[in-house]
Amino acid sequence: MKRWFVRGIMMTAIAAGVVAHDVGRPRPAVGAEYIQVQFGLFSLSVPVEALETYAETGVAPDELDTYVNYLTPNAREQFRQTLNRQFQVDRVAIAQMGYSSIGVDFLTRLGEVVKTPSGQNGWLSTRAALILSASDPEGMSILGILKEFPTQGIHIDVARLLDLEREVTSYFSYRDATLAAIKEQSALEIADMAESVNEATIPDLRIGGQFNFTKTTLVLQNQLSDAIGAAPRAFEVDLYVPQTAPSARLSLVVISHGLGASRTDFAAMAEHLASYGFAVAVPDHPGSNTSYQLEFLANLSYEGLNPLEFVYRPWDIKTILNSLAADPTYAQRFNLEDVGIIGHSFGGYTALALAGAPLNRKRVEADCDPVQYVLNLSTLLQCRATLLPDETYDLADDRIGAVMAYSPVTSVLLGPESLSEVKTPVMIIASATDFVAPAIPEQIHPFFWLGTTEKYLTTFQPASHIAINGEIDFAAQVDVAPQVSTLLTGPYPNVTSDYAHALNVGFMETYVRDRPGYRRFLGAAYAEFLSEPAVDVQIVQKLTPEQLVSAFGGNPPIPIYPPSLPVPEID
Repeated sequence: MKRWFVRGIMMTAIAAGVVAHDVGRPRPAVGAEYIQVQFGLFSLSVPVEALETYAETGVAPDELDTYVNYLTPNAREQFRQTLNRQFQVDRVAIAQMGYSSIGVDFLTRLGEVVKTPSGQNGWLSTRAALILSASDPEGMSILGILKEFPTQGIHIDVARLLDLEREVTSYFSYRDATLAAIKEQSALEIADMAESVNEATIPDLRIGGQFNFTKTTLVLQNQLSDAIGAAPRAFEVDLYVPQTAPSARLSLVVISHGLGASRTDFAAMAEHLASYGFAVAVPDHPGSNTSYQLEFLANLSYEGLNPLEFVYRPWDIKTILNSLAADPTYAQRFNLEDVGIIGHSFGGYTALALAGAPLNRKRVEADCDPVQYVLNLSTLLQCRATLLPDETYDLADDRIGAVMAYSPVTSVLLGPESLSEVKTPVMIIASATDFVAPAIPEQIHPFFWLGTTEKYLTTFQPASHIAINGEIDFAAQVDVAPQVSTLLTGPYPNVTSDYAHALNVGFMETYVRDRPGYRRFLGAAYAEFLSEPAVDVQIVQKLTPEQLVSAFGGNPPIPIYPPSLPVPEID
């Protein structure tokens, strides 16, 4: 599509009109006969039949020939292949998406570009086309969508499409510039090191440790009900205890899973830490675990998520620490005054809230009316917090001494006002190609907002949202195509999982066990040591906003510091 944009506005308009429909397939009683492309005072009409002829024969009819001539021979063939390409999709899944709150909102935004002949928002027609076309036994295709569109014509507002294209292009250009700036800063930090890191001078923490361990499952009662009178709920916790000398007091690490995951997804991570002598507690958060994933994928909506989950989750962790402290056996064996926590996604929010970042009700109210998620799906989850009862929630726990947040969701729930209150050591890990909780707004900018001086920013590239649990068999839970699985995990999940295991050990040894010698496992040089050709790892500590502005060559499309919250008026 970028090639078409630079080859002239007329061909751009046609291509834009076609590509804009690459989202599903229709079959109405009356299919679209033409595409009307409007760009300011310029307008042209292309018969769908002409596109169909070109797709089948490679010969452009007179109505299309002038515009096709703007393309090189190679681009013409790509254009023709795009028209002919077919996709096998599930009609029920398309219908669920189209009628979900996410789908309706997305189609309404698309309808500002794809309109009816009368100039009305075309979202209803597009939805009908997608649902009906998905039943085509030969699969969906762009031509199929056009032919099945339930109005006589399809009007494309190219100006709106160009605005969207510029927004998206600017965002990804900024992301790439930011990753380049991080890599440059990493090189500077390596140059400042007194010694190099290699196999002869440093062990590989991806390899398991020497300790055996046992696993016990506890059933606890969340104690939030005691604090605010919320409904009680039971939850399970897997407790991994290494077999060390009886007199050794064990450091404890808690792992909080993300939305739609479960404690078993983090078994390998827990086992790796336990093999290095850490006790590890991994709870299931019942209101946002795997059973919720099934509900979400069935309805593509966060509407079933209880808003109190933003409070229940931190209190699940508080309950674990309180319960262990109340049990003489665990209280004597574990160090419960300085606990490490690892959180992924929603669990990343959970970890940061426990570390002192209060739920930012004012930021949620300011940023969620209306919900904006064109490039950030996680805001849909975060904005569920607008429905929380108007109470004061005590989420922080001063027993938390170190935080590792993988792909955390932070921009709306916390924001700079709350993250500035975090004073414990924090490592934020971002996956460069994460489309659920994008790296720029949810991890890289929030790195600047943290109040702690002991902070690290780590990036994995390429990697996506669920990059740290290795290969995941989604089919055991829901019917997910291999391409979707890769979109969620990234192309090399086993590599990124090994990276996470190494970083967890180094960070927790440094800040929970208070072993400063392990700091060398947290620097840019160790990241370089870990990096394999498949996935690049960068770790930096001294990145500044000015470096990102310089790398991008101007003000970022997303402000590094969002607009300040309004100051309430005083009567």
